[in-house]
Amino acid sequence: MSQKKGYALLLQEQNRDVARKLGSATLAMFTLPLLAFYVGLHFLFTNKEDPLMWSGGLAVFFANVVIVGYVVSAFSEEDDEPEQRVGGGQGDGDEAGPRVG
Repeated sequence: MSQKKGYALLLQEQNRDVARKLGSATLAMFTLPLLAFYVGLHFLFTNKEDPLMWSGGLAVFFANVVIVGYVVSAFSEEDDEPEQRVGGGQGDGDEAGPRVG
């Protein structure tokens, strides 16, 4: 019984969209902050007292934008299995919890 691990899991049919999203976020996380830093350093903040600080702040801002975008897109995915209500619609459906009352 061989269990697939790592990169082989991302190549499976049901995981290709996740792999594409992860690859895009990784590429954006690498390029956008660097690009923002150098654009800020050479074009936007040339007249500021400390252009390195302002450019670094801009790069941090774009890194956070990429992270927030990835998290929002991950949470907006549809679930594979729909939720099933257990117990005739009473309670929250958590049958593993203790029974109280």
